[in-house]
Amino acid sequence: IGFNSSVLAGLIITLLIIILSFVSYKKLKLVPGNFQSFIELFVEFFYNQCVLSFGSQKKAKNFVSFIITLFLFVLISNQFSLIPLVQDIVIDGKNVFTTPTAHLRQTLTLSLLVVGLSHIAAFYMHPIKHLNSIIDFKKIFSIKKLSDLPNALLQIFLGVLNLIGEISKIISLSARLFGNIFAGQVVVAVISGLSLFTMFLVPIPFIVLSAFSGVIQAFVFAFLAISFIS
Repeated sequence: IGFNSSVLAGLIITLLIIILSFVSYKKLKLVPGNFQSFIELFVEFFYNQCVLSFGSQKKAKNFVSFIITLFLFVLISNQFSLIPLVQDIVIDGKNVFTTPTAHLRQTLTLSLLVVGLSHIAAFYMHPIKHLNSIIDFKKIFSIKKLSDLPNALLQIFLGVLNLIGEISKIISLSARLFGNIFAGQVVVAVISGLSLFTMFLVPIPFIVLSAFSGVIQAFVFAFLAISFIS
Protein backbone atom coordinates (compact mmCIF):
# COMPACT_ATOMS: atom_id res chain seq x y z
CA ILE A 1 0.00 0.00 0.00
CA GLY A 2 1.55 3.27 -1.12
CA PHE A 3 2.01 5.76 1.72
CA ASN A 4 3.01 9.24 0.61
CA SER A 5 2.82 12.85 1.80
CA SER A 6 -0.77 13.33 0.56
CA VAL A 7 -1.95 10.22 2.46
CA LEU A 8 -0.25 11.50 5.61
CA ALA A 9 -1.92 14.91 5.16
CA GLY A 10 -5.26 13.12 4.67
CA LEU A 11 -4.81 11.33 8.00
CA ILE A 12 -4.01 14.64 9.73
CA ILE A 13 -7.16 16.20 8.22
CA THR A 14 -9.22 13.21 9.40
CA LEU A 15 -7.86 13.75 12.91
CA LEU A 16 -8.73 17.48 12.71
CA ILE A 17 -12.32 16.65 11.71
CA ILE A 18 -12.64 14.17 14.60
CA ILE A 19 -11.37 16.81 17.07
CA LEU A 20 -13.69 19.45 15.56
CA SER A 21 -16.66 17.08 15.87
CA PHE A 22 -15.80 16.17 19.48
CA VAL A 23 -15.36 19.82 20.52
CA SER A 24 -18.61 20.82 18.77
CA TYR A 25 -20.49 18.00 20.50
CA LYS A 26 -19.15 18.96 23.94
CA LYS A 27 -20.23 22.59 23.46
CA LEU A 28 -23.83 21.81 22.51
CA LYS A 29 -26.37 23.73 24.61
CA LEU A 30 -30.14 24.05 24.71
CA VAL A 31 -29.80 27.77 23.99
CA PRO A 32 -27.25 27.93 21.15
CA GLY A 33 -24.43 30.47 21.06
CA ASN A 34 -22.90 31.93 17.90
CA PHE A 35 -20.71 28.89 17.20
CA GLN A 36 -23.53 26.38 17.71
CA SER A 37 -25.90 28.50 15.61
CA PHE A 38 -23.39 28.45 12.76
CA ILE A 39 -22.99 24.65 13.05
CA GLU A 40 -26.78 24.18 13.09
CA LEU A 41 -27.21 26.37 9.98
CA PHE A 42 -24.43 24.43 8.27
CA VAL A 43 -26.02 21.04 9.07
CA GLU A 44 -29.51 22.28 8.20
CA PHE A 45 -28.29 23.51 4.80
CA PHE A 46 -26.98 20.07 3.79
CA TYR A 47 -29.93 18.30 5.40
CA ASN A 48 -32.36 20.36 3.30
CA GLN A 49 -30.35 19.58 0.16
CA CYS A 50 -30.57 15.87 0.97
CA VAL A 51 -34.33 16.08 1.60
CA LEU A 52 -34.83 17.78 -1.78
CA SER A 53 -32.75 15.17 -3.60
CA PHE A 54 -33.95 12.03 -1.80
CA GLY A 55 -37.55 13.18 -1.39
CA SER A 56 -37.59 11.64 2.08
CA GLN A 57 -36.55 12.90 5.51
CA LYS A 58 -35.71 9.35 6.61
CA LYS A 59 -33.33 8.78 3.69
CA ALA A 60 -31.87 12.27 4.14
CA LYS A 61 -31.04 11.47 7.77
CA ASN A 62 -29.34 8.25 6.67
CA PHE A 63 -26.89 10.06 4.39
CA VAL A 64 -26.50 13.64 5.66
CA SER A 65 -23.68 12.76 8.09
CA PHE A 66 -21.72 11.11 5.28
CA ILE A 67 -22.24 14.11 2.97
CA ILE A 68 -21.17 16.64 5.63
CA THR A 69 -18.08 14.58 6.52
CA LEU A 70 -17.19 14.31 2.85
CA PHE A 71 -17.64 18.07 2.37
CA LEU A 72 -15.48 18.91 5.40
CA PHE A 73 -12.72 16.54 4.30
CA VAL A 74 -12.62 17.97 0.76
CA LEU A 75 -12.90 21.57 1.99
CA ILE A 76 -10.04 21.30 4.49
CA SER A 77 -7.97 19.27 2.02
CA ASN A 78 -8.38 21.94 -0.65
CA GLN A 79 -7.16 24.64 1.75
CA PHE A 80 -4.43 22.51 3.32
CA SER A 81 -1.59 24.45 1.69
CA LEU A 82 -2.85 27.63 3.40
CA ILE A 83 -2.27 26.22 6.89
CA PRO A 84 0.81 28.04 8.26
CA LEU A 85 4.14 26.18 8.24
CA VAL A 86 2.87 22.83 6.85
CA GLN A 87 4.59 23.45 3.53
CA ASP A 88 7.86 24.27 5.30
CA ILE A 89 8.28 20.82 6.88
CA VAL A 90 10.81 19.10 4.63
CA ILE A 91 12.76 15.84 5.02
CA ASP A 92 15.46 14.86 2.50
CA GLY A 93 14.35 17.64 0.19
CA LYS A 94 10.71 16.47 0.09
CA ASN A 95 7.62 17.97 1.72
CA VAL A 96 6.26 15.86 4.58
CA PHE A 97 2.72 17.11 3.84
CA THR A 98 1.13 17.93 0.48
CA THR A 99 -2.43 18.89 -0.38
CA PRO A 100 -4.38 15.59 -0.50
CA THR A 101 -6.83 16.62 -3.23
CA ALA A 102 -3.93 17.71 -5.47
CA HIS A 103 -3.08 14.01 -5.73
CA LEU A 104 -5.19 11.91 -8.12
CA ARG A 105 -5.02 8.85 -5.85
CA GLN A 106 -6.90 10.69 -3.10
CA THR A 107 -9.64 12.12 -5.33
CA LEU A 108 -10.04 8.77 -7.09
CA THR A 109 -10.55 7.09 -3.71
CA LEU A 110 -13.24 9.61 -2.75
CA SER A 111 -14.99 9.13 -6.10
CA LEU A 112 -14.93 5.33 -5.74
CA LEU A 113 -16.38 5.76 -2.25
CA VAL A 114 -19.27 7.92 -3.49
CA VAL A 115 -20.17 5.89 -6.59
CA GLY A 116 -19.63 2.60 -4.73
CA LEU A 117 -21.93 3.72 -1.91
CA SER A 118 -24.61 4.74 -4.41
CA HIS A 119 -24.64 1.22 -5.87
CA ILE A 120 -24.53 -0.47 -2.45
CA ALA A 121 -27.47 1.64 -1.24
CA ALA A 122 -29.47 0.98 -4.42
CA PHE A 123 -28.77 -2.75 -4.30
CA TYR A 124 -29.72 -2.89 -0.61
CA MET A 125 -33.07 -1.15 -1.25
CA HIS A 126 -34.06 -2.87 -4.54
CA PRO A 127 -31.59 -5.60 -5.64
CA ILE A 128 -33.46 -6.81 -8.75
CA LYS A 129 -34.61 -3.35 -9.78
CA HIS A 130 -31.08 -1.98 -9.45
CA LEU A 131 -29.55 -4.76 -11.55
CA ASN A 132 -32.25 -4.27 -14.18
CA SER A 133 -31.46 -0.55 -14.31
CA ILE A 134 -27.99 -1.50 -15.56
CA ILE A 135 -28.87 -4.46 -17.78
CA ASP A 136 -32.48 -5.45 -18.46
CA PHE A 137 -32.18 -9.16 -17.65
CA LYS A 138 -35.94 -9.63 -17.99
CA LYS A 139 -35.83 -8.96 -21.74
CA ILE A 140 -32.65 -11.00 -22.18
CA PHE A 141 -34.05 -14.11 -20.47
CA SER A 142 -37.46 -13.80 -22.13
CA ILE A 143 -36.17 -14.83 -25.55
CA LYS A 144 -38.65 -17.31 -27.05
CA LYS A 145 -37.93 -16.97 -30.73
CA LEU A 146 -35.19 -15.83 -33.06
CA SER A 147 -36.80 -12.45 -33.69
CA ASP A 148 -36.33 -11.60 -29.98
CA LEU A 149 -32.54 -11.99 -30.25
CA PRO A 150 -31.76 -8.49 -31.68
CA ASN A 151 -33.63 -6.86 -28.80
CA ALA A 152 -31.70 -8.97 -26.28
CA LEU A 153 -28.37 -8.04 -27.89
CA LEU A 154 -29.43 -4.39 -27.78
CA GLN A 155 -30.08 -4.67 -24.04
CA ILE A 156 -26.61 -6.17 -23.52
CA PHE A 157 -25.10 -3.30 -25.53
CA LEU A 158 -27.04 -0.72 -23.49
CA GLY A 159 -25.89 -2.46 -20.31
CA VAL A 160 -22.25 -2.09 -21.39
CA LEU A 161 -22.89 1.61 -22.08
CA ASN A 162 -24.41 1.97 -18.59
CA LEU A 163 -21.31 0.37 -17.05
CA ILE A 164 -19.09 2.75 -19.04
CA GLY A 165 -21.27 5.61 -17.76
CA GLU A 166 -20.68 4.55 -14.15
CA ILE A 167 -16.91 4.39 -14.76
CA SER A 168 -17.03 7.85 -16.36
CA LYS A 169 -18.73 9.17 -13.20
CA ILE A 170 -15.72 8.05 -11.16
CA ILE A 171 -13.25 9.55 -13.65
CA SER A 172 -15.06 12.89 -14.03
CA LEU A 173 -15.67 13.29 -10.28
CA SER A 174 -12.05 12.60 -9.38
CA ALA A 175 -10.43 14.43 -12.32
CA ARG A 176 -12.49 17.61 -11.80
CA LEU A 177 -11.45 17.98 -8.17
CA PHE A 178 -7.83 16.95 -8.76
CA GLY A 179 -7.44 19.18 -11.83
CA ASN A 180 -8.76 22.34 -10.19
CA ILE A 181 -6.74 22.01 -6.97
CA PHE A 182 -3.54 20.88 -8.70
CA ALA A 183 -3.80 23.65 -11.31
CA GLY A 184 -4.30 26.29 -8.60
CA GLN A 185 -1.15 25.16 -6.78
CA VAL A 186 0.87 25.09 -10.01
CA VAL A 187 -0.19 28.64 -10.93
CA VAL A 188 0.78 29.97 -7.48
CA ALA A 189 4.11 28.10 -7.61
CA VAL A 190 4.92 29.42 -11.10
CA ILE A 191 4.09 33.03 -10.21
CA SER A 192 6.05 32.78 -6.96
CA GLY A 193 9.07 31.30 -8.70
CA LEU A 194 9.36 33.78 -11.58
CA SER A 195 11.65 36.09 -9.69
CA LEU A 196 12.45 37.51 -6.27
CA PHE A 197 10.04 40.41 -6.91
CA THR A 198 7.04 38.16 -7.58
CA MET A 199 7.61 35.89 -4.59
CA PHE A 200 5.45 37.66 -2.00
CA LEU A 201 2.81 40.21 -3.07
CA VAL A 202 2.11 39.17 -6.68
CA PRO A 203 0.88 35.60 -5.87
CA ILE A 204 -1.69 36.86 -3.31
CA PRO A 205 -4.59 37.34 -5.83
CA PHE A 206 -3.89 33.87 -7.26
CA ILE A 207 -3.81 32.36 -3.76
CA VAL A 208 -7.19 33.98 -2.99
CA LEU A 209 -8.60 32.71 -6.29
CA SER A 210 -7.24 29.22 -5.60
CA ALA A 211 -8.77 29.24 -2.09
CA PHE A 212 -12.13 30.38 -3.50
CA SER A 213 -11.98 27.65 -6.13
CA GLY A 214 -11.25 25.12 -3.37
CA VAL A 215 -14.44 26.12 -1.52
CA ILE A 216 -16.52 25.90 -4.71
CA GLN A 217 -15.07 22.49 -5.57
CA ALA A 218 -15.94 21.18 -2.10
CA PHE A 219 -19.58 22.21 -2.62
CA VAL A 220 -19.60 20.76 -6.14
CA PHE A 221 -18.21 17.44 -4.91
CA ALA A 222 -20.75 17.25 -2.08
CA PHE A 223 -23.70 18.14 -4.34
CA LEU A 224 -22.62 15.61 -6.98
CA ALA A 225 -22.32 12.98 -4.24
CA ILE A 226 -25.90 13.73 -3.15
CA SER A 227 -27.05 13.55 -6.76
CA PHE A 228 -25.33 10.22 -7.50
CA ILE A 229 -26.54 8.55 -4.29
CA SER A 230 -30.11 9.83 -4.66
